[in-house]
Parts: sequence; structure tokens; C-alpha cells
Amino acid sequence: MQTRHLHRKLGWVAAFVAMAWAFTGFLHPVMNWTAPRAAIQMPPLSPLALPPEGLVPPGDALRAAGLEASAHVRLAEVGGELYWFAADPGAPARIVLNARTGAPDTGAEAAHAIALARHYADLPDTEVLSVRPVDQFSTNYPSINRLLPVWEVRLDTPDGLTLYVDTGMDRLGAVTNSQRRALLAIFQNVHTLNFLSFAEPLRIAVLTLLILTVVATTLIGAALLLKAKGRGLRRAHTLAAWVALPIILAYTLSGLFHLFMTNDLHARALPAPEAFPLAALEAPHLEDPALNSLIATAGPGGAPLWRLESVSGIRYTGAPDGFTDADRARSLAGAAPDAPVSFVTRFEGGYSFADKRLPVMRVETPTGLVFTDVREGLIAAMPYTTALGQAEKWSFNNLHKWEFLKPIGTRNRDIGTMLATLAILLTAALGLSLQFRRRRRR
Repeated sequence: MQTRHLHRKLGWVAAFVAMAWAFTGFLHPVMNWTAPRAAIQMPPLSPLALPPEGLVPPGDALRAAGLEASAHVRLAEVGGELYWFAADPGAPARIVLNARTGAPDTGAEAAHAIALARHYADLPDTEVLSVRPVDQFSTNYPSINRLLPVWEVRLDTPDGLTLYVDTGMDRLGAVTNSQRRALLAIFQNVHTLNFLSFAEPLRIAVLTLLILTVVATTLIGAALLLKAKGRGLRRAHTLAAWVALPIILAYTLSGLFHLFMTNDLHARALPAPEAFPLAALEAPHLEDPALNSLIATAGPGGAPLWRLESVSGIRYTGAPDGFTDADRARSLAGAAPDAPVSFVTRFEGGYSFADKRLPVMRVETPTGLVFTDVREGLIAAMPYTTALGQAEKWSFNNLHKWEFLKPIGTRNRDIGTMLATLAILLTAALGLSLQFRRRRRR
């Protein structure tokens, strides 16, 4: 009797929590199915036509603009004009200078963000409602998107189409609209208690307590199932519980494991790209009049390193002769000069969609795989190599996201997870109905 009494007491909280999580879990595939997509997936590709008079040396010009160090200096074309874009370590927006005159242009980056958004949306003539820099994650632009800083560009469309673009490398960070923003707000605030993110320890504590309440109620219920009797509503609750019990435990325990391994207090942060002194940045030696990209990042020892890409290939200046992307990848990963390196052009294996950047270089090191972005001069991903990290990844992918059903198709897997959440909803709803009926009889 004491066991049944405890099940009923905990059940008041557990049922509502389970229903809330099941409902938002049911919404997740719907969010993916109805999410707006970019009309064009690839970034704009156009050669950088260098003017005959040449370019102003970026190091001197940027220092004159008040910037002493940068992690990333890039030549970009905006509206037919060339600009030096430099990442300011202390600000979300970049320092932008006209590459022919050296004059600052405060509107060029916003104009470039608008051009990128129109490109990815394939809406070249659509009016822009707003454009602003974003330097932190939010409900509308969650941390799964990885890229920061970005620009938020809201277009004048009936569905409120909004794109987040990275002007540093012309990447698309995310696409959203009014419906997706509403669904994201529901999912993040109910499923992960994102409204408590201002106090991460409190969010973790509340989530842990709620998960343990659901687990305890489920385990007590499992013991009661072995000798359960009854008819009508009680019988329906018993039958639904037999189906839902393993699903609830799989979701809650894998979710708890994921919470502790990936929260802001515990998650392993990737190394920030190193900044180099602009005083040491020499003007690039431009031999090809039509470049695809020209980027300076911090090389070995912190000295600036130019990477030039054109139709004739890729070369580096500020590095030893014969220096290649593979050498750059090894340097970024801290690997040996003969460490195996491979080119990755799609999300697979240890490099998932959540890692965002493509293409990247895969470097095999004694401590595990390291994925590097040689264009930006940074580490894009360092998958967990510990047994604990691998176990968390497996449990979340298979027990929470049901990736083991991928062979039957993503849509069929999603339908399976939706049916599972409906089983939880039904079980919790029947349990609550029994609770309310018992209360009315008193």
C-alpha cells in the first residue's frame, strides 16, 4: 500500500511533466518537417576581380582604424566593391574597410548580410524588414547552429522568413519563419527549460529533479504492474503502461545523461581561433588576377598566414614552400607532421550536421579525431574519445533520437518516435484520470 501511495503522490508531478515532454517530443519531427529551407544551399561563388591599381595593405589600414589584432582578415566583394573584413575579438560586428582606399565603411557588412540572405532565399528583389548583428544564442537562434557572430536578416514575406548568415565566410547559419519561431519557443522552454538559462545551475537542478521524479514514478509503477488488477480505466492505464514503460526510461535516462555531458557548465568548449598582431600582417603577394578567396589567419607560432585560392590551386604565403592544406590542418590540430589527413565534404561518421562547417579536414591524432577548418584557421570539432563520451553519444542518438531506425528512412523513424510519445501521453493521461476520479470519490 505504501508503494502504491508513493506512486500516486509522485504521479501528480510526473504525469504533467511526462505529458509536457511527450508533447514537445511529438512536436520535434513536426518542426523538422515544416521548417523553411534555403532555396540555394551553396554560398555565392564569384571571383574577386583585383583592380589594376592594387589594394591597400590591410595590416596598416586596419591599425589606422583602431584594430591591433585579429583572428581573421578576409577580402570580400560587396556590391561590386572589394573590402577588407577583419574579425574584432572584442565585438560581434567586423571592422570593414574599402580595400582600394582603406576608408572604413560601416554599412558594408550589413549590405553583405542582406545580399547573402537574398542569395540563400533566392529572393533577390524582396524588401528587408530588419538586419542586425547577433553575438549570442537565443530561442530563435539556438546553440545547435554553432556559428557566431552572425547577422539576422528578416525579409518581407508572408511567413516572416528570417535568415542568419555568417559574413565572415558567407555561410548560412539558419533559416526560420514565424511558425518555426513559435514552435522553437515552445520546444526550448518546455522541453529543456531554456527560460532558466540565465541561471544554468538552477536549470540543471530543476531538470534533474523532474527527470528523477518521472523515473521514480515509472519504476514504482513497473513494480505495481507485476500484480496489477482492475477493469475499465485502471485496466487501460495498465496496458498503456506496459508499452510506455521502456520508452519512458529510455528517454529520461538518456536525456539525463545528455544533460550532464552537454550543459554549459560541463560541455567541452572548442579552442577559440588565435588572434595575430596586425603589425605583422604583410600585404599578400597576388600573382593571380582572379582569386576565389584570400584569407589571413594565425599560423604556427601566432604569425599571420595568408591562404590564397584561385582556379590554379591553393597556396600559402608566410609559410614554408610547399605548405599545403594538409599541413595547415595538422598544425591546427597539434598533430605530427605525418599524421593522416583526409578531406571531408559531407556530414558523416564522427562529424555530424550539428558541427555545421563544411568542408573540413579530418586529422587523426593519438588522442582522437580532430576536424579543422583551414580557411578560418580553427578547430571545427573534437569528438569525445573517452568511454563516457562515446557512451553518451550512443545513448542519446539511439535511445533519445532513435537513430537506429535510420535504415527504414528518416520520415518512418520520426513517425516511430511520434507513436512512442503518444504512448507516453496516453499513459500519463490515463493515470491522471484515475487520480482525479479518486479525488472526486473522496
